[in-house]
Amino acid sequence: MVKIMNGKSLFYGFITGSVIGGTIALLSTPKSGNEVQQLVVSNVNNLMTSLTNVREKTVQLRNQVESVAKDGASTFKTVTSDVKNSINEWKKDVEPTMNDIQKSIQELHETIDQLEKEIKRPLT
Repeated sequence: MVKIMNGKSLFYGFITGSVIGGTIALLSTPKSGNEVQQLVVSNVNNLMTSLTNVREKTVQLRNQVESVAKDGASTFKTVTSDVKNSINEWKKDVEPTMNDIQKSIQELHETIDQLEKEIKRPLT
C-alpha cells in the first residue's frame, strides 16, 4: 500500500509542479499574448502526453502484476499437485516393504513366544 501511495504522491507532485511552473513562466515572461498562448498550448499538450504515458505505464504495470500473480498461483498449484503425487507414489513403493517388515516382526514375536514357552517348561 505504501508503494501505491508513493506513486500517487509522485503523480500529484508532478501535476502541482507543472501547474506552478507554468504559472510562474506565464507571469514572468516578456513574450506577447500569442507567444504565451502557443507556449501554454504546447505545455498543456506536453503535460497531457506525459499524463497519458503515466496512465498507460500504470495499466501495463497492473496487468503485469496480475499476470505474475496468476502464474504464481498456477505454479504453486502444480508444485503442490506434484508433491502430493510424489508422496502417493512413495507410499505405494514403500507399502510392500512395510508389509514385509510387519510380517517379520509378527514372526519374530511368535518365535519369542515359543522360546518363552520352551524355557518355562520344566526339564524332565
